[in-house]
Amino acid sequence: MPRVIESLLDSSTVLAFIRGEPHQLDEDRVLAGAGICSVNLAEVIGVLLVKGVPDERIISAIGGLGLKVVPLDGDAATLAGRLIPVARPLRIGLGDCACIATGMTLGVPIYTGDRDWLKLQVEADIKLIR
Repeated sequence: MPRVIESLLDSSTVLAFIRGEPHQLDEDRVLAGAGICSVNLAEVIGVLLVKGVPDERIISAIGGLGLKVVPLDGDAATLAGRLIPVARPLRIGLGDCACIATGMTLGVPIYTGDRDWLKLQVEADIKLIR
């Protein structure tokens, strides 16, 4: 069965792309076939709204990335819940656990700006953006 997406982007990666923050990626290559977990999409929208970015600009910026939104399904939600006890001491929250779990269940690389993810003892293909 073909993959739904080729890679998954966490909130920090999407925000870095939208804000034009420095990173070490070829955005066009990473965005080709990339997705975002629905939980992380909500997080990105919320962060930008709190920063005062108008809703229309947020929707336009996210839409311009061409990401496929991947719902958090039951398997990923269960895995995310199981990650929380080991993730919390590392200051890794629910949104991050949802992203990691979604990437693991889909078997795709996950891009993040959070180095603490590498401290988790999980079978995930975590790629740092900087």
